[in-house]
Amino acid sequence: MTRQRKCNTQIPAPSYKYSFRLNEEQEIRFRQMLAAAGLEHNRSRFIVKRLFAERFEVIRRDPSKAEFLARLNDLYFQFQRVGHNYNQVVRAINSHFSNVSIPRQIAALEQHTRELKALSVEILNLTKQAEGWLRI
Repeated sequence: MTRQRKCNTQIPAPSYKYSFRLNEEQEIRFRQMLAAAGLEHNRSRFIVKRLFAERFEVIRRDPSKAEFLARLNDLYFQFQRVGHNYNQVVRAINSHFSNVSIPRQIAALEQHTRELKALSVEILNLTKQAEGWLRI
């Protein structure tokens, strides 16, 4: 069985197995290294990367990032709703062109434009605040 990388090159599945023993002090150090790397759940991957000096990134879950993404999703859905309303107003203006309804429709269009701009500014500000710790 083979695995594929993104560039569609075939990599043979690992077929050699090694085992080793650690004393108490080495076990403690090994567990500390696993914890620091964030790979407690995948010891073999950690060992292989360490043996062959491959670079590995530690990805930690940060509750503030989850909060940021939830807020960003909320803003995105608000932006979609206002954009949908904006399109409905434009469609109404184009299909029901009358002197009576146009001022009302233009006022609604202006209001939705202000809402879209305010949401855009809020999204940009939120993204700028998170730029450093999200590595954007």
